[in-house]
Amino acid sequence: MKMQLKWLLFPGLNLNARLRNQVMPGYFGQPQNGEERLVLDAGCGNGMLSHQAYLKGNRVIGVSIKDEVIRNRELFNQYHGIPEERLSFRDVNLYDIESMGETFDEIICCEVMEHIKGDEQVCRSFFNILKPGGALHLCCPNADHRFHKNYPLDPDETGGHVRPGYTAATYRELLQPIGFELSEPIGLGGPIRHLCNEPITRVQNVGGLLLGLPTFALLAPWATFDTDTPAVPFSLYVRAVKPEGTNATT
Repeated sequence: MKMQLKWLLFPGLNLNARLRNQVMPGYFGQPQNGEERLVLDAGCGNGMLSHQAYLKGNRVIGVSIKDEVIRNRELFNQYHGIPEERLSFRDVNLYDIESMGETFDEIICCEVMEHIKGDEQVCRSFFNILKPGGALHLCCPNADHRFHKNYPLDPDETGGHVRPGYTAATYRELLQPIGFELSEPIGLGGPIRHLCNEPITRVQNVGGLLLGLPTFALLAPWATFDTDTPAVPFSLYVRAVKPEGTNATT
């Protein structure tokens, strides 16, 4: 019953996360002509984007250093019966990601890099483990959004945000020197969605799912009136490609 309820509400009550779950998979690749493709979900959270990449026919590995790895195995591998050969979850630190000894066709990294001091180090590792022509799907908070500007930072990297996020300019500063070729960033989440999401999050943080659900049911429909091209989006998604014929960086 618990798993049934969890799946009914999946991927949760956060309206911004639900939007990322709707939009980002449209940019993921999928196998052609029977090929085998391997995708890494780096900092997989509740596994929503790992699952989306799996649904496209990819073999997927989701990694995290949190106990969500265990919960994801329970939901996807046990409850849904998805073979671990197709969708697996592992306890791996992104600073040690090259130790996996795998190369990937795509890497998904969503709402993670703002938690990591060594963002350049990790992105260089991503570049190294991507196959030539492979893509990094990176989504992070928009540093220009007022919510992130005022969000308390965690300078000791204990789980909070170590920086407010990124802008189009700081994405370029981070990724282009490594060798990535970037698409134009896409903004996700406008003012109406954010206005609705704030009370849902507050209520859920205080009273848990049972209190958060009625607030979600009341406010979530209003998020459909949000703009698709917000002036100051909540998050920024960018697709960064490792050029064909490129070797590892140093």
